[in-house]
Amino acid sequence: MVRESLKILLTSCFLLLFLASCTLGGGKNGKLLKSTGQPYEVVLEGDTDSIVTKILTEEVPALPQPEPLCRLIQVKKGKIHGSYLLVRTRIVVNIPAAEFSVGLSRNENASPQTVIRISARSPQQLREKLNPEKLRQLVDEAELEHLASIISTNPSKQNREMQQLVKKNFGISMNIPAEMQASKKAKNFIWISNNASSGMKNLILMKMKEVKSEKRAEEVNSEERRVKKTDAFSAQEKQQIDSMLRTNMPGETDSMYMVIPVLAKRGLWEMKGDAMGGPYVMQRIRRGKTGDEIIIIGFVYAPEMKKKILIKQLEAAISTIK
Repeated sequence: MVRESLKILLTSCFLLLFLASCTLGGGKNGKLLKSTGQPYEVVLEGDTDSIVTKILTEEVPALPQPEPLCRLIQVKKGKIHGSYLLVRTRIVVNIPAAEFSVGLSRNENASPQTVIRISARSPQQLREKLNPEKLRQLVDEAELEHLASIISTNPSKQNREMQQLVKKNFGISMNIPAEMQASKKAKNFIWISNNASSGMKNLILMKMKEVKSEKRAEEVNSEERRVKKTDAFSAQEKQQIDSMLRTNMPGETDSMYMVIPVLAKRGLWEMKGDAMGGPYVMQRIRRGKTGDEIIIIGFVYAPEMKKKILIKQLEAAISTIK
């Protein structure tokens, strides 16, 4: 009987120790639990006047159909508990407060986690002081960082063969998702795709000859930065990109080919002579030492589904470029 009682007592002690080690928040010595939540899912606490709600549910630009930036889980002020504390992105609105402030903290109850606390004396002050663009940017950057880390921290989710191909031909390191197995290579051009029948994701890398001008010559000769990144394109550069896409991205017939009407950081592509199209994101890298320009384009073709997460996944992959 004494032996059985000791067993029960020891079992209870081990259970209490285990539960103590898994408490929410972890403490200084506790190990944080892994955060939860779908991409762009945000727990929003205390937004009784829906001011922050309207900001975070605005449409994402450069998508063919309306899609809000975030999917919100609304919680009353002071009522957040349990699994909601573990969600990767949380925003807490505190009204009334002594003064307006926006604070950001990391890994309070889980890891990785971003918590944004917004305080204001009144709803009117919140409307006047809060910068909607910066708030959306904070959330977008946190979620893109998470999407990029899914690939970066897990070698099994990377396509090493494609990464080596990109490194060899373009001299850049980039984490390419393992699902993107299909590829096409030409001179100064690589197309990588998951070749999916639903939710097709693609990456294009192309190397261009830099168009010289007095301004560009100054940038090339500058020793301040060896690698330049800009968004503006000249007419000659657009002509080069159009030519490479027409040559390497044909449609079902010779009269069909991929075009990007307006070159920008993000926008819409289309297939000339066909009804195909969708969103794209673009990164431009100029190497000051060699004069080469590398264009990286991520684009989605998914007429049957929403495209925000698909294009954000490609944007996250492009953000890993070194």
